[in-house]
Amino acid sequence: MSGREFWFALASVEGVGPMRIKRLLNRFGSVERVFDAELPEIAQVPLFNPLLATRILKSRLRIAEFRRHIKWFKSRGIEILCLEDESYPEQLKAIPNAPAILCKKGDLLKVSQQSVAIVGTTNPTDAGILATLELATLLASAGFTVVSGLAQGIDTSAHVGALSVNGATVGVLGCDLFSIYPSERRELADQICGNGALFSEHPFTTQPTPANLILRNRIISGLSIATIVVESGESGGAVRTARFALEQNRLVFACHWQKRHQLSEGTHRLIQSGAFSISPDRLDEVVEMLLNPDCLQVQASNDSGEQMELF
Repeated sequence: MSGREFWFALASVEGVGPMRIKRLLNRFGSVERVFDAELPEIAQVPLFNPLLATRILKSRLRIAEFRRHIKWFKSRGIEILCLEDESYPEQLKAIPNAPAILCKKGDLLKVSQQSVAIVGTTNPTDAGILATLELATLLASAGFTVVSGLAQGIDTSAHVGALSVNGATVGVLGCDLFSIYPSERRELADQICGNGALFSEHPFTTQPTPANLILRNRIISGLSIATIVVESGESGGAVRTARFALEQNRLVFACHWQKRHQLSEGTHRLIQSGAFSISPDRLDEVVEMLLNPDCLQVQASNDSGEQMELF
C-alpha cells in the first residue's frame, strides 16, 4: 500500500475533510500511521468521534479499489497529487484548508508561484470581456500563470486571453475532471490542458453544486499570489473568491468602473473595503505593481495604509 493510496483512502471517507485530515496528521505524524491506529485512538482526536473513526478503518478494505482507481486515472493522463508531494502547488499548500489530494490533468509540470487569479461574473459586459482579455494577455506575456474557474464569462475570457499569447493558464473545477461544467467548455478545457492544467479536489464523480463551486473558489485564490475581480454583483462568486484570498493573506484587486452599473457594484464594494483599485484603462499598471511590490506599498499608503478585512 503506497503513500498515495493511503491519502486516497482517507480522502474518500465521508465527513473527513482537509481540516480533519490535518488534525489526524498532527496526532499521528503521517497518513500511514493513521491506518495503524486503533479505533479509540482516532475517535479521541479533536473533531472526531467513533463513527468517523469506524469509517476511516473501514476504508482500508477498499485499498484494491483505490489502487485500480489511481492506475485508471494515470492511464487517462490524470495525476493524483497529495499534500506531501513536491509537485503539489506550494502556494496552495500554505492555506489552512488545502485539499488533501488534487486531481491534475495537463502539461503544466508545476504551478508557478507567480500565479494570478482573474475572476468575475458569468454574464459580463462587453467592456468587462475586453478588460479581462487584455489583463490576461498582459499577465501571461509577463510570465504569470493565469488562474480561473472555467466558468462562462470572465473566467472563460481569462483563460482565452492567456492562451492567445501561448501563456500558461490553470482551470479549477467544482466537480470531477470528467464532468466538465459547463459542458460547452470542453474544448476550452482541452486547450488549457495543452498549455496549462486543470485541477479538481474531487477524485470521484461529483456534481458542480453551489456549495462545491464556492469551495472551489478557495483553491483558485489559494493557487495565486493575487486575485483580480473584473466585474461582479455584490454577492457574486467572485466576491467570495476575494474573501477567500483575504483570509489567505493574499492580495485583492478590483476594477474601478467609472460608469456605475449592477456588475460594478461588487468591485466598488471591494475597493471601499480595502481592495487595490485598478483602472480598466491602465491595466498595464497592474502587471507593473505585481512585478514591483514597492509599487503596491506606495498605493496602499495612498489609499489607507493596508488592505482591510472584507465584510
